[in-house]
Amino acid sequence: MAWATVGAACMIAHQVAGKAARDGFFLMAYSPSDLPKMMAAAALLSVGLAILSGKVLQRLRPRILIPFTFGISSLLHLAEWIALPIRPGVVAPLIYLHNVGLGAILLSGFWLLLSEAFDLREAKASFGRIAGAGTVGGIAGGLMAERIVTWASTEYLLMLLALLHFACGMIAWQIRPEERMAARTQETTSARAAFAATPLLWQLASLVFLGTCAAALLDYLFKLGATIEMGKGPALIRFFALYYTGAQVFTFLLQTFAAQPIASRFGLGASVGSLPVLVGTGSLAALLIPVFPLVAAVRAIEAILRGSLFRSSYEFLYAPVPPQHKRAVKTVIDVGFDRMGDAAGAGAVQVMVWLGPALARPEILGLTMVLSAVSTWLAMRLNAAYRRVIEQGLVERAREQEAYDDHSSLLNTMFEGLPVLQAAAQPTTSRPAAGQTRQLRDRILVRMAELRSADAERARSILEDDEPWDPLLVPQAIRLLAWDAVSASARAYLERCGARITGQLNDSLADQDLDFGIRRRIPRLLARVPSQLSADGLVQGLADKRFEIRYQCGRALDYMKRHHAGIHFSAETLMDVIRRELSVSSQIWRSRRVLESGDSTETDRLLEDAGGADHNLEHVFSLLAVILPREPLTAAYHGIHQSDKSFRALAFEYLENTLPQDVRQRLWALIEETPVTTGAEIKHVEAELLRVNATLKFARDASASETHAAVLAAKDRSEAQPHDR
Repeated sequence: MAWATVGAACMIAHQVAGKAARDGFFLMAYSPSDLPKMMAAAALLSVGLAILSGKVLQRLRPRILIPFTFGISSLLHLAEWIALPIRPGVVAPLIYLHNVGLGAILLSGFWLLLSEAFDLREAKASFGRIAGAGTVGGIAGGLMAERIVTWASTEYLLMLLALLHFACGMIAWQIRPEERMAARTQETTSARAAFAATPLLWQLASLVFLGTCAAALLDYLFKLGATIEMGKGPALIRFFALYYTGAQVFTFLLQTFAAQPIASRFGLGASVGSLPVLVGTGSLAALLIPVFPLVAAVRAIEAILRGSLFRSSYEFLYAPVPPQHKRAVKTVIDVGFDRMGDAAGAGAVQVMVWLGPALARPEILGLTMVLSAVSTWLAMRLNAAYRRVIEQGLVERAREQEAYDDHSSLLNTMFEGLPVLQAAAQPTTSRPAAGQTRQLRDRILVRMAELRSADAERARSILEDDEPWDPLLVPQAIRLLAWDAVSASARAYLERCGARITGQLNDSLADQDLDFGIRRRIPRLLARVPSQLSADGLVQGLADKRFEIRYQCGRALDYMKRHHAGIHFSAETLMDVIRRELSVSSQIWRSRRVLESGDSTETDRLLEDAGGADHNLEHVFSLLAVILPREPLTAAYHGIHQSDKSFRALAFEYLENTLPQDVRQRLWALIEETPVTTGAEIKHVEAELLRVNATLKFARDASASETHAAVLAAKDRSEAQPHDR
């Protein structure tokens, strides 16, 4: 974290000072009308370097390539410092190309290195501070550039740039991804495959292209106006240095006090979308009030938002993207699409200048507003695309784990391993004759007496025979659910009745006076006789005062949602139930227990590799699985039980972007107060308990033996002494 913060400060200091040097040296040697040509040339160079960088990163890890490239850039700055006084007309364009082309590659590469060194939760907590440190570095870089021009020769700016990039290279060498992350990034892929696999990357590329194109249009108007207002010479470089420094100050303030609250409250899409919204609004104001200070203000707004709200959220959007995809496309997007936007903006300016008046001010501002509107539309769709990437990443990471089984759900259900019994069609029987009625009634009474005989064999024989089910036997069969010896047969008998007894099952589930052993087994029956009525009964059971009843109802709803379509589940109602479950204290949360099931082949463990289940968390996730996509949710549950930091962080990020804020905050508090225990840890504790128990037993037996020996010795001594008469 410390190295990343210092590195960001040095890197942005170089960027701000480099902008002043780039623009100042070029405009001292050439006319502002030459800027579009220079911008287009720099854009073409950047696109080529971005494609080359993407290919090289497939073979060399960022940890090796990025520090080496920083060193090359430092040496180039030294060469420019030596050659500038000799051939300024030749060196000035080279300085421009260097800062625009290679500088952008290094900026993108540095953030790529950070995205591999930090897991998702660390990135979310740290990227804002790192960006803030970069903003402070930008302020320092602008002030240093202004003071160097004031106190010494302008050429010494290049020496400052060389020192800053050398420091960046040394710092980048210290930033190393974890060994597990390094092992996961050996796979390679092409940029085309990465774009096809992750649609979010296309949205980011489009946002970068459109935003940079709009920035290029504003930049032309700003630099043209500055040249007209300030003239050429050192004063122009000082103005650029102070201007960029002031923009960095406002960037720092916005980054420090507003970036995190805005992203947390409104989402990453709103944070990224603030840039095109305000740029488009500012362009409209500048069109209506044609003065240079307003154009300068709009250009400053673009720079401030790009360096604060946009930059921190934009870089974080890459965090859940698979490493091989990031390496293939990040520099292509950050630099290639960025410079293509520069080239498109420069080309549009050149065309408008050729076809229209010299300034072409209304046309440029009008096009900027159009581009901002399209960018806003794309930004509004970022949150959904980001969630899809997290879901995809969660599922892929879960499948990498040895404990993940592709053929079963990660969430435990009580129904796995049990045969699905179909409701048997009741045989069609003719209406009994009047003389047979008494005999039929006697037969039913005999069967009921067998069920009430307290003999397991006799009760099972009635429940498992081929006789058609009778409504009179249903209440007795429901009561037999509590008897472990016959509960399986009673459940099978009731399932044969089908949906015709749903009302009786719902009534029994809601009857607080009915035996708990009966009520806890009714939810699985309701799940086996699916209908809207049974689903409604299970939802009502979620308000029961007994936790296990609520727990079983939640698992039954989860099963019903997975196996039976066409049943409506109220997301609002279930989310209210989840809020109620999470509103308890941590002591109550930890004290809840669920009885072991003795009548099925199921396991009560939520995860294959866990020695025990957190039934509270399982209950909450079972309810969430009814209203949210199941596969990423179960992968998230699996992730929060892992020791792998990156997988665990991905799970938390998915939940944070999926759950309502109040639910998320309470869930976070309970999870943090109740540490997740792995199966290995539980086995270790069990072994320790057994060892201690054996030690205590040995000590107790030894103590008992010693006590018994002492008693016998005392008795012997007593018998050996003469008795008083």
